[in-house]
Amino acid sequence: MNDKKKGPLFQTTRQISIGAGVSGVGFLLYLALSAIGQQLIADIAVIAFAAVAVWTFASAAAVRNRDKEAVSYSLLWGTGALALMLGGCAVLTIKLWLGL
Repeated sequence: MNDKKKGPLFQTTRQISIGAGVSGVGFLLYLALSAIGQQLIADIAVIAFAAVAVWTFASAAAVRNRDKEAVSYSLLWGTGALALMLGGCAVLTIKLWLGL
C-alpha cells in the first residue's frame, strides 16, 4: 500500500506550494477588500482562505514529518505564518459577528 495517497491532506510539495500561493493571494484580497470598505465580502473571504491556509499548513507539517527532504523549512514556516495571520483574522471576524 502506498503511504503517499492516504488521508485528505495535500500529499505533494507542488500541491502544498499551490495551497500556499492561494493562501497568500487570499490574504492580499482580504486586505484589499477591507481597505476599500467591502467588509462583508472581506469577512467571508478571510474565513474561506483561513481554512485553506490551515489545511495547507497541516499538509506541509504531515509531509515534513514523513519525509524531511520533501518540504523545506521555508515552505513549512511560510505556510504556518499564513495560517496564523489568516486564522487570527478569521477568529476575530467571527468574534465580531457574535458580538464577543
